[in-house]
Amino acid sequence: MRLATSDQSREIDEISQKAYGLTGDILMESAGALAAREIYQSFFPELSRGTMGVICGPGNNGGDGLVVARHMHSMGYRDLLVFLVAPKEQYSSLFELQYQRSIKQGLKIIDLVVSSEKIDQIKSCELVVDAIFGIGLSKKVEGLFQKTFDIINSIKAPVVSLDTPSGLDCNTGVVEGSVVKADMTITFGLAKPGFFVSDGPEFVGKLRILPIGFPFEALRGVATTHFLFNEKLARRYLRGRKNMTNKSDYGHLLLVAGKQGMWGAGALAALSAYRMGTGYVTWTSFETPTQSLQEAPEVLTANINDLALWNEKKYTAMAVGPGLGVSQDTADLISKMKEQKVEVAVLDADAITTCVQYNLFPLPPNWVLTPHTGELSRIIKEDVRKIEQNRFAAALKGAEITGCHLLLKGYRTLIAYENRCMVINSGNSALAKAGTGDVLTGMIGSLLAQGHDTLQASATAAYIHGRMADEWVRIGNDKSSLTASDLKDHLPSLMSRLAGGTLV
Repeated sequence: MRLATSDQSREIDEISQKAYGLTGDILMESAGALAAREIYQSFFPELSRGTMGVICGPGNNGGDGLVVARHMHSMGYRDLLVFLVAPKEQYSSLFELQYQRSIKQGLKIIDLVVSSEKIDQIKSCELVVDAIFGIGLSKKVEGLFQKTFDIINSIKAPVVSLDTPSGLDCNTGVVEGSVVKADMTITFGLAKPGFFVSDGPEFVGKLRILPIGFPFEALRGVATTHFLFNEKLARRYLRGRKNMTNKSDYGHLLLVAGKQGMWGAGALAALSAYRMGTGYVTWTSFETPTQSLQEAPEVLTANINDLALWNEKKYTAMAVGPGLGVSQDTADLISKMKEQKVEVAVLDADAITTCVQYNLFPLPPNWVLTPHTGELSRIIKEDVRKIEQNRFAAALKGAEITGCHLLLKGYRTLIAYENRCMVINSGNSALAKAGTGDVLTGMIGSLLAQGHDTLQASATAAYIHGRMADEWVRIGNDKSSLTASDLKDHLPSLMSRLAGGTLV
């Protein structure tokens, strides 16, 4: 699913007006009318109980709010209050137009700049519509706006935000000051990247995306940098098995992982790779993982220095790094992989740190690197806190430096490649535990070995990985209780339901 940044949203709006003759008035009327219908359908019980309050800022987002109020009034709702929270000299031209229409229609309008003592009337509303700031907020929230935000967040009534919760940076998902906490966000045209990362999911609530008439060509031509990977795409890329096949049809993953005291990382990765469907997994390291093989009797082994392993290239993908150790041996291995022109590979954990310390970048473009923020910090030489202020920018910078696909783990996981970013729409903090990354490495490696391209393999594995954590919590388990072994054990059930279309 395509996402649109604030700049792209404004460009889509401009193209729609200039190239297609859809005036700002037409688009605003469409947005407000469709939003009013969505509110009516979603919050009928609240509307029937009492007052609906629409709180409008001075810009076009406030204009959308006035259109919503007019259409609710036209539906017969008379217990309706419109609150204005900005001086008249700040009104945009479209807001002024909608304001005059609202007066002529007889709406009850309270100007809180003139009558600030009436702000407490918001507390009596059974439903509140936030139309204060849209995607263009560029200043600190203070004064009357701050007080209004505080009152909205203090009431128990449902809050619906138009286009974006006021105060949320819709590009990064970061909240630097006050923000309205919405129960539902109704956005127009396309969703915004910040809805899915950092603080965004906490404040957006239920998301509704309304098509208000932007031409398809404008949406597709402008929104080309940010995407969302969801369940629909995961279903598409998971391949079924035909009966007339054998293990050789499903690839061969060469896993290089583990050392003394860290063999469990290799076992988790190897078993997860099998669970994801690869036909063979060969596990090797700089030592022999004899004890851990009791946990994984299906796994093949090999001597990492065996020339046949490299010359015959029986494997179809490689996974390197979990528990392997940061050393010259690891650096030599990665260099050899580059020299041997290994087509697809996933590098995680110690392999990432080795690449940084031994200056092994850039890597082949079809490889994928899977750092967490601490590892990415070492790659791009920026503080972790700065990375979290704009995960998209940090991931794109990492992809540029490393030369390959970069999967940035965290909430939410991002995949950056060729100046584009994909958000994985699953996962929660239950995954913040040792070993879960090893499971993900095995899952990605398995899909690579089966012939998926790098983006498909990385995104599909990351989505399923996160979805398992979501379902762990959904069935009543505490987030703190999830282990990496739980992930690999629950993988078969989730994959079956994804393939069969029975997820809810």
